[in-house]
Amino acid sequence: MYDMALFVGYSIYLSAILLPPLKLFQALLAFSIVLFTVQLSKVFGIILFNRLIDRYRRNIIRAPQTIGLCYFFLALIPSYSQIGLWSFIVFWVLRLIQGGAFGFELGFTINYSNMNFSQTNKRFIYYFILLSGEMGALVSILFNRLLVDHGMSVYMFDLFWRLQFLTGGLFVLVNLIFRVKHRQIMNNYSKFSRSSFFYTLKHNWRYILLRSLIISLHVCLIVTVIFRVPNFLHLAMGFSYARINVILLIVTVLGFIGANFARILAFFFSPIKLMKIFYILVALFSLLWMMLDGNKHYYVLWVYIAGFVYGVFVRLTPMVLYRVVDFDVHNRLTGRYLGNIFAYSVFGSLAVLCLDLSRVYTHNFHNYAPEIIILVVSILGFIALKIYTKHFTQI
Repeated sequence: MYDMALFVGYSIYLSAILLPPLKLFQALLAFSIVLFTVQLSKVFGIILFNRLIDRYRRNIIRAPQTIGLCYFFLALIPSYSQIGLWSFIVFWVLRLIQGGAFGFELGFTINYSNMNFSQTNKRFIYYFILLSGEMGALVSILFNRLLVDHGMSVYMFDLFWRLQFLTGGLFVLVNLIFRVKHRQIMNNYSKFSRSSFFYTLKHNWRYILLRSLIISLHVCLIVTVIFRVPNFLHLAMGFSYARINVILLIVTVLGFIGANFARILAFFFSPIKLMKIFYILVALFSLLWMMLDGNKHYYVLWVYIAGFVYGVFVRLTPMVLYRVVDFDVHNRLTGRYLGNIFAYSVFGSLAVLCLDLSRVYTHNFHNYAPEIIILVVSILGFIALKIYTKHFTQI
């Protein structure tokens, strides 16, 4: 998720370096397509890892090596002014290779977590996967909002996203050092986890899909509020970067308030009932907002409300999806991991793609695409939660 967060953040810089002949909304769509295909390659990498588990266990540092090399190559690739459209093609190919390697790492994490660890360790890994998405969002804000000044030159754009690739490579280097140091421990994963993984995909795909849809609302709120709205505020409404940073700071505070508000309500009401109520409220609010043409005069208010709702769902999601007792499910842990991964990787990147596709279709950055996405995902989340609590949980 850190990788996804940074990619969505710096794609506006890449558009000026790798695809300068295109208009901005066209270039952003091109990079959204890259993002979506890379996330699909991660899913392919997870499946491929479980098929090649015997080979991979001989050299468990191969995937992080590939990820690190791709990061460093991406930081060094020539720009459009040097080799033309080939710069974008090379970028796409490197990202696809890197996405597959990320999938291997995710598959390794899922397999490793299914070993006979204590409940505390399994809970730690679950929350690590869940919260990594939120950390990715915060890092994206730090890199792409607070450090950006209005009027940056193309040279600074170029330097800035290359610096972010190098930062990603350094993170991988730290991972490699740890992996080599604990090589013997990390080799102790089993064939049982592989067979369990494919059994889970075959028999529990409904369970995984439902959990993904339940999580998808707050994932889409991350995308629409943190990754895309700041750019559109600046491009469509002429807001300065200083004002956008203030808006995002207020959104962060409102998210914190929303999370604590949900926690207080959970003392008096069931978290599952609260989540259903908020799904309905979000859907009704989105529909009413579009009917009243709220974006025309109160667009920033929508951003604030979305930040508050994001905080509510960030708090309710683990309360609902981790504390419930699942039944009629084989290997709940793998299903829960895959549900989170699919929600962030597939549905999150699909939301970005839909946002940018709407800009190309309407030739307008200032439309109701975010509200439509939130409306659809809210309805799907409510339906998924109803089915999930009926067939897979004991309350």
